[in-house]
Amino acid sequence: MWAYWLLFLVPAGIAFSPIKGDKNVQRVIWAIVGLLCILLIGLRYQVGGDWITYLWTLQESQIESSLDMRNLTAGYLYVLLNHLAIQMGFGISQGIYFINLFCGAITIVGLIKYCQKQPFPWIALTVAVPYLICIVAMGYSRQAVAIGFLLWGLSILRFGSEGKFIGLILLGTLFHLSLILTLPLVFCSGRKYFWWQYLLCGLFIFFGLFYLMSSTGVLDIYQIIIEYYITSSKGSFAGALIRVCMNVVPLFAAFFFWDKIKKISPDYKIIKWMAIAAFLTVPLLSFATTLIDRFALYLIPLQLALWSRLIAVQKTMLMRSTWASMILAYYGLVLFVWFNFAIHAPLWLPYRMWPFTSETIYPPLYPFY
Repeated sequence: MWAYWLLFLVPAGIAFSPIKGDKNVQRVIWAIVGLLCILLIGLRYQVGGDWITYLWTLQESQIESSLDMRNLTAGYLYVLLNHLAIQMGFGISQGIYFINLFCGAITIVGLIKYCQKQPFPWIALTVAVPYLICIVAMGYSRQAVAIGFLLWGLSILRFGSEGKFIGLILLGTLFHLSLILTLPLVFCSGRKYFWWQYLLCGLFIFFGLFYLMSSTGVLDIYQIIIEYYITSSKGSFAGALIRVCMNVVPLFAAFFFWDKIKKISPDYKIIKWMAIAAFLTVPLLSFATTLIDRFALYLIPLQLALWSRLIAVQKTMLMRSTWASMILAYYGLVLFVWFNFAIHAPLWLPYRMWPFTSETIYPPLYPFY
């Protein structure tokens, strides 16, 4: 568990450090911490719930030289990245690290850009460590990249930057198509829109996805995916409820300071609509556990934004320090409980890192004939 606690304690220590330094020093510190996160994400060995699945994808890329839009279901750019790793001669043994480093870099760059927009950036980064970095980025690479693009987009979403936000979201959908559900956040940029523009956006998303899936032959595959995410009972309801509630907890705390938070939040409309979505995920969880559990990942920015702003609206330094201490203690507890008591924790433990492991880098997978 040393790597996970290192990722948590480094930004937490910086957040409480009385020595801040000038802008140049801060840039260097952010670069060092960001590089640490990328290396621990990218060079992990047999860590994460989908480790074997991603090895299968890489193995298929080595055997199948063709690349078509049917790969959209697996994330077209992710599959393309796998082919690129093979074409560059990394092979399977080293290719997985090339891919994970790239995915980790996108995730962390987006995360840092969003954290730096918060009143207390290091608090926001520490809040992201237990689940977003340790679990999602090290377990679900494709969706982590999608979240990275979302965070990057949210960090620049304002009046006049709608095109950049849409571009980043569309890039993210080529890693995980579900990110398209966050596209309506573009209407929170501050520009005035008419009702027919909202309707047009909804129709564009619906018919665009339908046409894309029909023309590429993946509609039948998505019927299987719908079965997996909605009608199956694969997801753990208790675990999903905890993860969904983690998005709701800061909302209850922020309720008592909502007017003050609104005054210091230029992205208030984004926060408001994401908060509404977070509340809705709780009752909807019983109808589609796996689907809502995965969608709730796109609401993690609420935790980063609200906890930081809850500290910012406190009147005295003592109250700010108290709130910061309680928040970091809460997330430290989350980290401890998950890795010691969660059912799937063994998939993340022990943390192993290339090239410091002496075990076989690429274990045998299913045979191809």
